[in-house]
Amino acid sequence: MKKNFLAIDLGASSGRAILGTLDKGKIALKELHRFPNGPVAINGGLFWDILSLFTEIKTGIAKAAALGEKISGIGIDTWGVDFAFIDKDGFLAGNPRNYRDPRNDAAMPFFYKKVSPEKLYQATGIQILGLNTVFQLAAAVQNDDQVLKIADKLLFMPNALTYLLCGDKSAEYSIATTSALYNPTTGDWAWNLIKSMGLKKSLFPKIVPSGTVVGKLLPQLQEELKAPALPVVLVGSHDTASAVAAVPAKAGSNWAYLSSGTWSLIGLELDKPLLSEAAQKANYTNEGGVGNTIRFLKNIMGLWLVQECRNEWKRQGESLDFGEMVKLAEKAEPFRSFVDPNDSSFVTPGDMPARIQEFCKRTKQPVPETKGQIIRTALESLAMRYRQSVDELEAITGRKIDVLHIVGGGCQNRLLVQFTANAINRPVLTGPIEGTALGNIAVQAIATGAIKDLAKAREIVAASTELESYAPQNTRAWNTAYKKYAKINKS
Repeated sequence: MKKNFLAIDLGASSGRAILGTLDKGKIALKELHRFPNGPVAINGGLFWDILSLFTEIKTGIAKAAALGEKISGIGIDTWGVDFAFIDKDGFLAGNPRNYRDPRNDAAMPFFYKKVSPEKLYQATGIQILGLNTVFQLAAAVQNDDQVLKIADKLLFMPNALTYLLCGDKSAEYSIATTSALYNPTTGDWAWNLIKSMGLKKSLFPKIVPSGTVVGKLLPQLQEELKAPALPVVLVGSHDTASAVAAVPAKAGSNWAYLSSGTWSLIGLELDKPLLSEAAQKANYTNEGGVGNTIRFLKNIMGLWLVQECRNEWKRQGESLDFGEMVKLAEKAEPFRSFVDPNDSSFVTPGDMPARIQEFCKRTKQPVPETKGQIIRTALESLAMRYRQSVDELEAITGRKIDVLHIVGGGCQNRLLVQFTANAINRPVLTGPIEGTALGNIAVQAIATGAIKDLAKAREIVAASTELESYAPQNTRAWNTAYKKYAKINKS
């Protein structure tokens, strides 16, 4: 029986409302509404305009309702770590901070006076990154942020937007685990860490599994949007959790995944967290996945490097689309220079071409001068970083990786995908491009009984997607170049 679900998929630069129709063992997608997103700088701080986002979400719901089709659910996914505060009267206590907010820079040393990095990892199993929720909260404490005095609940971004739709104040499992405040061993908040910062326990909501129906669209929104009482589902609220749920891997195969976009997230799906010394040393993260799984992965800066180069050149008066940038990279000399995509100099928005050049100068490599050289340096460096991660994943887990599945918008960068196959010397399968939206919809379907389980959902995604296969090429040259990369990037 045909079922329609509405996925609200929010990224750091844009958002979409996508209608997914499950019919005859396949899911068809239709984009109903697209809108821009981005941080807003105010008095030296960086924030999200959550009310603007909510307005756009309402527009998406209204467009879906206007189609006249029955909708069986709605779910929201966003990026991780960021959060909003709700006051005792149920209103937003200000705009949420952006994970690239500059005040986070001093928070790590402040927090480590209370808890060591080793104890933090053992308690949470989360990759140490300055943008983590734990450090954002430490920054709020360090700066005596007045919002802490009026905050009644902390809700992660997708859960805060879900609250505005239906009034539910829960923390969905996958998004809660991104915070470095969740203990995967106890299956609850890491209360000792929370206590160490002087934060009240009541600030942290109940954690519920991915795929929980938490309410229905509020009556006032039904009237405003001319929409029915839609069931609201907490899907894999972290966009990567939804994307991994849509990886069309065959059951029993030895696969790894790469969710490729502004960020690259590469890893394995595990049944339980891995908190070994090797995992901590290599800085791997144990985040929650759909079906109570663990996404054992590493965050890599991703196509942010290329996006910021494009933005800088646009500011200088030259507009290039991504296709033109790839063509320039194809013509550039291979293996000329490499960067560490996760170098701290690349984290914040700004003049990315100059930062890439400075990294190469600092590491005594040929400095890329042309646009093609700069882009090729970024893309080859990403592919080499993926190779490093695949090797690490096999060594840490003892699991063989035979194929890499790439999902997300990065699938469309065919040059980077081919570079990746060459670097890891394994076949790469790409698709779906709309992995996050498909995963969001699949989890709604599981939650409402339209799909049996995650394994069946992946079969349906595979049937709904045209996968592309990339075989490794020129592997000898790539192996030689990897040794050069490894000397430059030892972390």
